[in-house]
Amino acid sequence: MDPRRLYSALVFIPLLYLGIRYSPSWLFSLLIGTVALFALWEFLLLYFPDTTANTTKILSCLCAALLLLAMQRGLPQIALIVLLGIVSIIIVGFLISPTITRQRLPRWLSYIFGVLYVGLLLGHYSILRNLDHGVALVFFVIIVTWLSDTGGFFIGKSLGKHPLAPTLSPKKTIEGLLGGVLFSVIGAIICQITFAPFFSLGQSATLGVALALLGAMGDLAESAIKRSVNVKDSGTIIPGHGGVLDRVDSLLFTGPAMYYYVMFSLSASS
Repeated sequence: MDPRRLYSALVFIPLLYLGIRYSPSWLFSLLIGTVALFALWEFLLLYFPDTTANTTKILSCLCAALLLLAMQRGLPQIALIVLLGIVSIIIVGFLISPTITRQRLPRWLSYIFGVLYVGLLLGHYSILRNLDHGVALVFFVIIVTWLSDTGGFFIGKSLGKHPLAPTLSPKKTIEGLLGGVLFSVIGAIICQITFAPFFSLGQSATLGVALALLGAMGDLAESAIKRSVNVKDSGTIIPGHGGVLDRVDSLLFTGPAMYYYVMFSLSASS
C-alpha cells in the first residue's frame, strides 16, 4: 500500500467528519459544491483534453454550480427524476460500450452529461442531509460505501481470481465484489447499532448489500468513462489516491440511492 494513502486519509477524514457533523446547511452544500466542481473539472479535462475549449469547460462548471444551488433550494422531484433518467441512460451506454458511446455522443451532450454525472449525483448529498436524521444518513452512506471499497480492495487482492468486468476494469474480481458486500453489510449493521437506530437490522443489512452493489457499479461506470478515453486516473490531486473523481465514483451512485430509498420509505409510511 502506498503510504501516501494513509497520510491523505489522516488529513481528510477529520475534515470530512467536521464538515458533515457540524457545518450549517449552506456550508455543507458549499463543501459538496467544491468537491463536485473539482471532480467535474477532472472529468472535463480527461474527456476533452484539448485546451481550446476552456471557456466551455468553465461554463459547464458554472452550470453545475447553478444546478447544485437549485437542488439546495428545492428543485422539484419530477425534475430530479427526469435529469437522473438522462444521466442513467448515458451511463448504461458507457457500461455496455465505452468507445462507441463516446464516439456517438454529441460533444454538446457530453458537456451536459458531465454536469449531470458529477453535479446532479453529488448534489443529492446536500438534499439528503436536509432530511430528518440527515447527518446520520450521510455518515451511513459514506461509511458503508467506503467499507465496501476497502473490503473489495483487500479481498480482491488476496483472493481474487475471477474477473468481474475484464473489459472495463481488469483488476476487479467477483471475489472482491463479494468481499465488498460483506464489509458493507457489517458496516451497515454497526452504523445501525451505533447511530442509525431508525433503521431496523433487516433494513441495514439490505442497504449494505444494495449500497455495495451500487458503489461497485459507480466504480465501473467511471472506469468505463476512463476506458473510452484511455486514461487510468482522473487526476493526481490527492496523494496516493489519484483524482477527486476517483475517490467519489462509488459515492456518486450510493448517495442518490439512499435519498430515494428514504423518500420512498417516507411516502410508503404516510
